[in-house]
Amino acid sequence: MLNKKRTLLMLLIIAGCFAVSGCTTDEADAAAAVVEPNIVTGTVECKEVYIRAKIPGYLTDIPVAEGEEVAKGNLLFTSDQRDILVKQTQASATVNAAKAVMEKAQANVTLLEGEYGKYQELYEIEAVAADTMDKLTTQLEAAKLDVQAATSQYEAAQGVLSEVNLNLSQTAQYAPCNGTVTLVSSSVGELVGSGTTIITLTDYDDRWINANVDEYEVGKLTIGQTIPLTSKTYPDTVFNGTIVNVSKNPDFAIKKSTNELNDQDVVTYKVKIALSGEEDVMLYPGMLVSVNLDEVGEAQ
Repeated sequence: MLNKKRTLLMLLIIAGCFAVSGCTTDEADAAAAVVEPNIVTGTVECKEVYIRAKIPGYLTDIPVAEGEEVAKGNLLFTSDQRDILVKQTQASATVNAAKAVMEKAQANVTLLEGEYGKYQELYEIEAVAADTMDKLTTQLEAAKLDVQAATSQYEAAQGVLSEVNLNLSQTAQYAPCNGTVTLVSSSVGELVGSGTTIITLTDYDDRWINANVDEYEVGKLTIGQTIPLTSKTYPDTVFNGTIVNVSKNPDFAIKKSTNELNDQDVVTYKVKIALSGEEDVMLYPGMLVSVNLDEVGEAQ
């Protein structure tokens, strides 16, 4: 009887071990069945335009302030025109004088050509000496050279005036696109040099994400595909994105090779994803965004 009890106890222990082993195996299989989502991260970027002074001078007006929204064509700043206006007056006078000289030279050529034609008829009937025709020919050629010289001077004067007028137009700078003034770097009355950034204009309507996708995944992506985006800033919101560019040039290696394992570098390619369809919340430049490559939609 005792032996039977021992045998029964051993069978129960063995059965329990198999049961525990089976549970462990099932749990391991379940854990193995969990597939991690294929997610890469990117940073929100947007279009920034730097409005620079194109000519040196004192700033006379900055009619916009930081945070102000402007439309394309709105005035952003002006600089002093007085010196340029003086140069414009001088250049205009030079153009007028050069034009008068050119017109006088042209009139002289017209007069000499008329005389030459008359004397040519007389010369053909031997009523005028050859020396007279030679002198007229020399005078006409010299007059034509005078026209060429006067024309060159006139065109040069026009070039100077055009440059002055261009400089005058550049004393006022306008917004090249819609946007928000995010930085005003100078003040009215400040002397600025050519190329100095006066205003930074940000176009928040033109935002995108640059995500680095490894070489094993980038071949699945094409321009026009839609893709959902998420951010820890707005955990309950899914944003819409559209792939607008897939770079064909490698960016950098995300996994360096190990010679011991005969591995190779894994490189990434930059994928540009344009943001669209935001309504209640907004992704600001610099925010991190997660891109789920497993949920890429069809190309539009």
